[in-house]
Amino acid sequence: MSDFVLVLVSAALVNHLMLHSAPVSRIRVHVLGLCSALSMLVALPVAARLPQASGLELLVALPLLAALAGGIPALLAKLRPEWPLSGVQPLLLGNVAVLGLFLQRANEVSTWGTALAWGLFAGAGFWLALALFHDLRQRSDHPDLALALRGLPIELIAAGVMAMAFSGLNGLFAQ
Repeated sequence: MSDFVLVLVSAALVNHLMLHSAPVSRIRVHVLGLCSALSMLVALPVAARLPQASGLELLVALPLLAALAGGIPALLAKLRPEWPLSGVQPLLLGNVAVLGLFLQRANEVSTWGTALAWGLFAGAGFWLALALFHDLRQRSDHPDLALALRGLPIELIAAGVMAMAFSGLNGLFAQ
Protein backbone atom coordinates (compact mmCIF):
# COMPACT_ATOMS: atom_id res chain seq x y z
CA MET A 1 0.00 0.00 0.00
CA SER A 2 2.86 2.41 0.73
CA ASP A 3 4.19 1.88 -2.81
CA PHE A 4 0.77 2.82 -4.12
CA VAL A 5 0.74 6.03 -2.07
CA LEU A 6 4.24 6.94 -3.24
CA VAL A 7 3.29 6.40 -6.90
CA LEU A 8 0.05 8.37 -6.50
CA VAL A 9 1.55 11.43 -4.82
CA SER A 10 4.70 11.57 -6.97
CA ALA A 11 2.74 11.17 -10.20
CA ALA A 12 0.30 13.89 -9.18
CA LEU A 13 3.19 16.21 -8.33
CA VAL A 14 4.97 15.51 -11.62
CA ASN A 15 1.81 15.99 -13.66
CA HIS A 16 1.01 19.17 -11.79
CA LEU A 17 4.50 20.54 -12.40
CA MET A 18 4.07 19.75 -16.11
CA LEU A 19 0.82 21.70 -16.06
CA HIS A 20 2.51 24.69 -14.47
CA SER A 21 4.31 25.80 -17.62
CA ALA A 22 1.37 28.10 -18.36
CA PRO A 23 -1.60 29.32 -16.35
CA VAL A 24 -4.03 26.45 -16.17
CA SER A 25 -7.77 26.70 -15.74
CA ARG A 26 -9.56 24.63 -13.15
CA ILE A 27 -11.58 22.83 -15.81
CA ARG A 28 -8.36 21.70 -17.56
CA VAL A 29 -7.06 20.16 -14.34
CA HIS A 30 -10.34 18.31 -13.86
CA VAL A 31 -10.35 17.13 -17.48
CA LEU A 32 -6.84 15.71 -17.00
CA GLY A 33 -7.97 14.08 -13.75
CA LEU A 34 -10.99 12.55 -15.45
CA CYS A 35 -8.90 11.23 -18.36
CA SER A 36 -6.36 9.73 -15.94
CA ALA A 37 -9.12 8.17 -13.83
CA LEU A 38 -10.77 6.63 -16.89
CA SER A 39 -7.47 5.22 -18.14
CA MET A 40 -6.84 3.65 -14.71
CA LEU A 41 -10.37 2.27 -14.68
CA VAL A 42 -9.83 0.57 -18.04
CA ALA A 43 -6.18 -0.50 -17.64
CA LEU A 44 -6.23 -2.14 -14.20
CA PRO A 45 -8.83 -4.85 -15.01
CA VAL A 46 -6.74 -5.70 -18.09
CA ALA A 47 -3.71 -6.08 -15.83
CA ALA A 48 -5.64 -8.46 -13.59
CA ARG A 49 -6.34 -10.75 -16.55
CA LEU A 50 -2.66 -11.20 -17.48
CA PRO A 51 -1.03 -14.51 -16.52
CA GLN A 52 1.17 -14.23 -13.44
CA ALA A 53 4.91 -13.68 -14.04
CA SER A 54 4.49 -14.00 -17.79
CA GLY A 55 6.87 -11.16 -18.65
CA LEU A 56 4.26 -9.69 -20.98
CA GLU A 57 3.30 -6.82 -18.68
CA LEU A 58 5.20 -4.07 -20.51
CA LEU A 59 4.42 -5.55 -23.91
CA VAL A 60 0.72 -5.26 -23.12
CA ALA A 61 0.84 -2.10 -21.01
CA LEU A 62 2.62 0.31 -23.32
CA PRO A 63 0.39 -0.11 -26.42
CA LEU A 64 -2.72 -0.20 -24.24
CA LEU A 65 -1.80 3.00 -22.42
CA ALA A 66 -0.87 4.70 -25.70
CA ALA A 67 -4.24 3.75 -27.15
CA LEU A 68 -6.02 4.99 -24.03
CA ALA A 69 -4.06 8.27 -24.10
CA GLY A 70 -5.36 8.93 -27.60
CA GLY A 71 -8.77 7.31 -27.33
CA ILE A 72 -10.12 8.75 -24.09
CA PRO A 73 -9.58 12.42 -25.01
CA ALA A 74 -11.00 11.76 -28.49
CA LEU A 75 -14.09 10.17 -26.97
CA LEU A 76 -14.51 13.01 -24.48
CA ALA A 77 -14.07 15.55 -27.30
CA LYS A 78 -17.04 13.98 -29.08
CA LEU A 79 -19.15 13.92 -25.93
CA ARG A 80 -18.12 17.36 -24.61
CA PRO A 81 -16.65 19.52 -27.39
CA GLU A 82 -16.45 22.57 -25.11
CA TRP A 83 -13.92 20.95 -22.76
CA PRO A 84 -10.25 21.98 -23.19
CA LEU A 85 -8.73 18.69 -24.37
CA SER A 86 -5.86 20.06 -26.46
CA GLY A 87 -2.49 18.95 -25.15
CA VAL A 88 -3.88 16.28 -22.80
CA GLN A 89 -2.46 13.35 -24.81
CA PRO A 90 1.23 14.00 -23.96
CA LEU A 91 0.35 14.31 -20.28
CA LEU A 92 -1.54 11.01 -20.39
CA LEU A 93 1.31 9.31 -22.25
CA GLY A 94 3.74 10.42 -19.58
CA ASN A 95 1.45 9.51 -16.69
CA VAL A 96 3.49 7.14 -14.59
CA ALA A 97 0.66 6.50 -12.15
CA VAL A 98 -1.26 4.40 -14.65
CA LEU A 99 1.83 2.46 -15.75
CA GLY A 100 3.01 1.90 -12.18
CA LEU A 101 -0.37 0.68 -11.00
CA PHE A 102 -0.73 -1.50 -14.10
CA LEU A 103 2.59 -3.23 -13.40
CA GLN A 104 1.83 -3.54 -9.68
CA ARG A 105 -1.60 -5.08 -10.25
CA ALA A 106 -0.29 -7.38 -13.01
CA ASN A 107 2.11 -8.98 -10.52
CA GLU A 108 -0.53 -9.61 -7.85
CA VAL A 109 -3.30 -12.16 -7.83
CA SER A 110 -6.65 -10.39 -7.95
CA THR A 111 -10.13 -10.82 -9.31
CA TRP A 112 -11.72 -8.68 -11.97
CA GLY A 113 -13.88 -6.88 -9.39
CA THR A 114 -10.91 -6.11 -7.16
CA ALA A 115 -8.98 -4.67 -10.09
CA LEU A 116 -12.01 -2.59 -11.09
CA ALA A 117 -12.29 -1.24 -7.54
CA TRP A 118 -8.55 -0.44 -7.51
CA GLY A 119 -8.95 1.41 -10.81
CA LEU A 120 -11.93 3.37 -9.56
CA PHE A 121 -10.40 4.41 -6.25
CA ALA A 122 -6.91 5.02 -7.67
CA GLY A 123 -8.39 7.21 -10.40
CA ALA A 124 -10.47 9.16 -7.91
CA GLY A 125 -7.45 9.56 -5.61
CA PHE A 126 -5.24 10.77 -8.45
CA TRP A 127 -7.92 13.22 -9.56
CA LEU A 128 -8.22 14.50 -5.98
CA ALA A 129 -4.44 14.90 -5.67
CA LEU A 130 -4.30 16.89 -8.91
CA ALA A 131 -7.13 19.15 -7.76
CA LEU A 132 -5.48 19.69 -4.36
CA PHE A 133 -2.16 20.61 -5.96
CA HIS A 134 -3.94 23.04 -8.29
CA ASP A 135 -5.71 24.69 -5.37
CA LEU A 136 -2.41 24.87 -3.48
CA ARG A 137 -0.77 26.52 -6.49
CA GLN A 138 -3.49 29.17 -6.58
CA ARG A 139 -3.28 29.83 -2.84
CA SER A 140 0.52 29.99 -2.80
CA ASP A 141 0.44 33.28 -4.72
CA HIS A 142 -1.13 35.00 -1.71
CA PRO A 143 0.94 37.92 -0.36
CA ASP A 144 0.71 36.64 3.22
CA LEU A 145 2.84 33.61 2.35
CA ALA A 146 6.58 34.08 2.83
CA LEU A 147 8.40 34.75 -0.40
CA ALA A 148 10.85 31.88 0.23
CA LEU A 149 7.98 29.37 0.37
CA ARG A 150 6.11 30.45 -2.76
CA GLY A 151 6.03 28.03 -5.65
CA LEU A 152 7.91 24.74 -5.55
CA PRO A 153 8.99 24.74 -1.85
CA ILE A 154 5.43 24.87 -0.52
CA GLU A 155 4.34 22.27 -3.08
CA LEU A 156 7.05 19.85 -1.97
CA ILE A 157 6.10 20.39 1.68
CA ALA A 158 2.46 19.75 0.78
CA ALA A 159 3.43 16.59 -1.13
CA GLY A 160 5.23 15.32 1.97
CA VAL A 161 2.26 16.09 4.19
CA MET A 162 -0.11 14.39 1.73
CA ALA A 163 2.15 11.32 1.59
CA MET A 164 2.18 11.13 5.39
CA ALA A 165 -1.59 11.50 5.52
CA PHE A 166 -2.15 8.81 2.92
CA SER A 167 0.36 6.47 4.54
CA GLY A 168 -1.64 6.81 7.76
CA LEU A 169 -4.36 4.91 5.91
CA ASN A 170 -1.90 2.07 5.22
CA GLY A 171 -3.21 -0.36 7.81
CA LEU A 172 -6.84 0.71 7.57
CA PHE A 173 -7.77 -1.92 5.01
CA ALA A 174 -6.32 -5.34 5.74
CA GLN A 175 -5.15 -7.41 2.80
